[in-house]
Amino acid sequence: MLGGLIVATGGQAYAKNIWSDDDTMEELVKDIDKGKDNDDSMNWHDFKNSKIFKQEDIETQECIKNRQDLSNNLVDYEVLHCFEDSDYAYNN
Repeated sequence: MLGGLIVATGGQAYAKNIWSDDDTMEELVKDIDKGKDNDDSMNWHDFKNSKIFKQEDIETQECIKNRQDLSNNLVDYEVLHCFEDSDYAYNN
């Protein structure tokens, strides 16, 4: 699976997206910034349908979408940059 972390517990393995333990984009960005979360190929379909993406402001959403469209691959640091500056999609 692209854009996920495989976690094994009790003999079972399942995929975990880096945002699955966060309630807000701010929490995810803090985790990315601290190096706690790292994903160089986030699952765009899952992320754009996630609660934290949908509750974010439209400017940040558009920035993230534009970064995804630019390379057809969303990287965690792009989410961080878009959260900090929604013009990142257009300036870089």
